[in-house]
Amino acid sequence: MTKDNKDTPRLDEHPGEGAVRGTQRMEIFADAVFAIAFTLPLLEIKLPEAGPDFANELLTLWPAYLAYLLSVLVIGIYWVHHHFSGAIYRTTGHHFLLATLLFLAIIAFIAFPTRAFAERLSDPGSREAGAIFYVVALAALSLAWLLKWRTGCATRDIDDRLDPAYVGRLTRRYQWSTALHAASAAIAFFIWEAGLALAAIVTLAKLRAPETPKYLDEAPEIDGES
Repeated sequence: MTKDNKDTPRLDEHPGEGAVRGTQRMEIFADAVFAIAFTLPLLEIKLPEAGPDFANELLTLWPAYLAYLLSVLVIGIYWVHHHFSGAIYRTTGHHFLLATLLFLAIIAFIAFPTRAFAERLSDPGSREAGAIFYVVALAALSLAWLLKWRTGCATRDIDDRLDPAYVGRLTRRYQWSTALHAASAAIAFFIWEAGLALAAIVTLAKLRAPETPKYLDEAPEIDGES
C-alpha cells in the first residue's frame, strides 16, 4: 500500500544531499553519544583508599562532585532539547548529518572544560583560566546547536507542515541564546566571574520548556501511538 507523499519523505528529495533518509538512525546514534557523555564524568571521580581518613578524603573530592553535577546538567539540558527537536525533523541529509556530528562532538567534549573549571576552582592561579575555558566551551556548544538547527532549516530537513512563524520564533530563541553565550565568553576574558554568571543564567534558562509546535495542517501522530 502506498502512503501519501506528503507524509512519507522520498529518497530523492533535496538534490545534492545524497539519499535523504528518516531520522531514526541519527536519533539512535545521538542518544548513544549522549548516554556515554552523561556517564563518563562519573568515572573521573576516584574512590579514595580505605583508612581512618576515608570520610575526610571523600569530602575533599567536592571539586570532582561539582564537575560531575555541572557536566550532567549541561548534557542533560541539551539532550532534552535534542529529544524535543527530534519531533520536528523529518529527514536527514548529508549537510544536516555533518552539522549534527559537530554538535555531538562538542557534547562528548564538554565534560573536559567542565573539569578544568570545577577541579581548579580552589586554586587562585588556575581558576580564571579554567573559568574562561569553560565559558568558551559553553558558547561553542550553543553555536553548534544553532548551526545544526539552521542547517536543518536550510536543507528542509524539518517538517514542512510546521507553521513558518513558529519556526522563526524558535530560530530567534536559539540565536539570542547563542549571542548571549558569545557575550559571556567575551566578558569572561575581562571579568571571568561576570562571564561565568551570564553563561550560567543563559544555560539555566534552557530549562524552560520550548513552545509547543504549531502546524499548518493536522499535527503528526506520536510515534507508537497510532
